[in-house]
Amino acid sequence: MGGYMSGSQFGAKAGWRVGIFLALTIGFPFIVYGLIVATGARGIGGASGAVAIVAGVYLKPVIILGFVISLLSPCWARMRNLGFPGIVGLLVPLLFLLDWPFLMTAGAHWGVGFSLGILRINLPFFAITALAMLVAMSMASPPDDSSPSQLMAVRICGILAVLLAMISLLSGGSSLWYIARIWFVGPGSTAPALPLAKFGYWAFVLTPFICAAFWMAIAALTYLSRREGDGDSPGRSETGGGPVMRSSSPAAPRAVFGRR
Repeated sequence: MGGYMSGSQFGAKAGWRVGIFLALTIGFPFIVYGLIVATGARGIGGASGAVAIVAGVYLKPVIILGFVISLLSPCWARMRNLGFPGIVGLLVPLLFLLDWPFLMTAGAHWGVGFSLGILRINLPFFAITALAMLVAMSMASPPDDSSPSQLMAVRICGILAVLLAMISLLSGGSSLWYIARIWFVGPGSTAPALPLAKFGYWAFVLTPFICAAFWMAIAALTYLSRREGDGDSPGRSETGGGPVMRSSSPAAPRAVFGRR
C-alpha cells in the first residue's frame, strides 16, 4: 500500500488532506445553505431546519469517511519507511474515526447532535492524538535499534498504542455501531447495543491520561530519532530504487527497525 515516502512528502500529503477536511468542516454551513436554496426549502416553514439536519446526518459521515480513507495509504507507507509495520499507521485514521461525535457536530446544525443522541461534546482527545501522530511521522527519522534510549521510547509507544487500541474497542466500538445503525436503519432504531458499551465509563476516564502519555512518548521518540540520527528521513538511491539507510559512521551501516 504505497511506495517510499519521505517525511516531507508525507507531511505535504497529510497536510493537504487535513486542510481540505477542515475547509469542508468550516464551510459546511455554506454547503447546507446551498442545499436549502437549491431545494427551495427557504420559503417553507421548518423545511430549512429539516434539510440542515438531514444533510448533517447523511452528508457529514461521507465527508468524515472520505477523509479517513484518504489517510490509509500515506500513513501505511510512511510507517513502513520508518521501519515499523504498516498496520501501525492505520492507528491514525482509526483515532480520527473514534471522535465521530465531535466531527459530526462541528459546523453542523444543532439538531444533528440532538437527532444522533449526542448530548455533550467532549474534548477530541483521539483526534488530537491523531494529529500529533501525523506531525511526528512527518518529522521523525527511522529509529536506531542500537540506541537504548530509542529502544525504550519505542517500547513505551508500543505499549501505549496497544492501550489506545483497547480503549477504542471499549469506547469507540459501541459508538461506531450506534452511528452505523442510525445511518442504515434510521434514528430511533431499536438495534441492540454492543456488550462493550458497559465498559465505556472506564474508557472515558482513562482516555485523557493515555492520550497525554502517548503524546509525550511520540514526541520523545521523534526528538531522539532526529538528535541521534541525521535529522532527516532516508533518501532514495541514486538509481531511483529504494530508500538508502543512513549510517552512524562512514564505515558502519546503521541498523534500523524492520530493515535488517
